[in-house]
Amino acid sequence: MEHYDLDGSYGFLLGKAYRRMVQLLLQRFKPFNITPEQWSVLCRLQGNDGISQKELAARADKDPPTTTRILDVMERKGWVRRELNAEDRRSFGVYSTPEGVKLAQQLTAIELQTLLDAARDIPKEQLELFKQLLRHISQAAEQLNESQQTGGSEQ
Repeated sequence: MEHYDLDGSYGFLLGKAYRRMVQLLLQRFKPFNITPEQWSVLCRLQGNDGISQKELAARADKDPPTTTRILDVMERKGWVRRELNAEDRRSFGVYSTPEGVKLAQQLTAIELQTLLDAARDIPKEQLELFKQLLRHISQAAEQLNESQQTGGSEQ
């Protein structure tokens, strides 16, 4: 069998780029005592006050137990609050606190600048195509995962 060039795998390259971006955001978010994982949940919450934890998890692309842990930390830090849903006492609505809203605004600017810095030499048109391709790959992988979980054999 021929030697496989892992560095030529777009899956490997995507993972590597993701890890490098997370490392960069960790450094830039450090003064705010927030992780990129927490940031993604806080960001998804903006403009969606009262959203259920389940819906927030789906929008942040995280599993519910991970979202619960992240919200526990963020609640202790004073960035979010949870309130029992009056219509369904088994669920909670999640709300940003004023501190959480302020933090989200600050971090949005940092995240946008980080993306600009990382892609500084790439033309805007290529970045738009890149985002389209990433969405396509993500959707295809999601469909294949769902198919495999239900016993299908899409290929």
